[in-house]
Amino acid sequence: MTEDTHSPSDELPPYHAVLSVDVKNFSGVTPADHYALTELIPTILERAFERSGHAAVWADRRFPAGRGDGFVVGFRPETLPILVGSFLDALQDELAYHHRLRLGQSGEPTRLRVSVAVGPLIDSGNARLGDGSGAAMIETHRLLDCEPVRMLLASSEPEVTFVAAVLSARVYEDVVLCGYTTKAPAEFVRVPVSVKNYVGDAYLHVPKPSGDLLARGIGTRDELVPEDSASTDEAPEAESAVTNTINGTVHGNAIQMRDQNRWTDKSRHSHQHTTGDGNIVTGGSVSGGIRQHVRKNGKKD
Repeated sequence: MTEDTHSPSDELPPYHAVLSVDVKNFSGVTPADHYALTELIPTILERAFERSGHAAVWADRRFPAGRGDGFVVGFRPETLPILVGSFLDALQDELAYHHRLRLGQSGEPTRLRVSVAVGPLIDSGNARLGDGSGAAMIETHRLLDCEPVRMLLASSEPEVTFVAAVLSARVYEDVVLCGYTTKAPAEFVRVPVSVKNYVGDAYLHVPKPSGDLLARGIGTRDELVPEDSASTDEAPEAESAVTNTINGTVHGNAIQMRDQNRWTDKSRHSHQHTTGDGNIVTGGSVSGGIRQHVRKNGKKD
């Protein structure tokens, strides 16, 4: 009688943190330089761990594998606070240092997208080809390919922002939200992700924003969506009046403008006007009438 090799395992595979990185615009690199860049990626990762004071984490890595334009590697799940905290900052600094060394040379700066996930992954301990297999491995690659994290590098200055990171929901909830890392929940932005057959939430982070990321921000925590999932339905124009009374009267014009995130076509400008003596009021109550007009897609009220 033959053994059923596809039967469920008696034990759950051990949990691992899995970190995957990908080089922005690898296809734009001269083919003759592909080998050198592929060899450079794990060296940069190693130096980033050393820079963060956690060289031992890199030394204890699991199932490392090159992907041509990227690299994937596993770690003990206990190291997750390091991976999403000091390591990301050190990686930004290491790539900035590498860029300074290359000043005057041709080619774009080396910039990395980074994804971090966690889950049960096969680990034989013998460097077998199947090591690292599991849903978390698939998840980290899907997150790495999602449009929102790609847009972070596309919308920032190439000589300032070298790292854009995306975390799985489980990593964010277990590590960031529970306060186990140096980064606060407010430093991340939630985004819905849909890549191939993967659908879920993820959390974006940029160690050093620049360019449009500073001017407009990464996005709204609960509203950031990729272009292909944004609705084009027109919202009806709305007008409302609010009257409150306090001691004294406030006069003047108060204008509030808000741009929705650039990954959706629901761009609106909201103008709020308050009649009075030139004061701008934030918070509290205002004596008088407030008229709010919503203008969508650049159309006049």
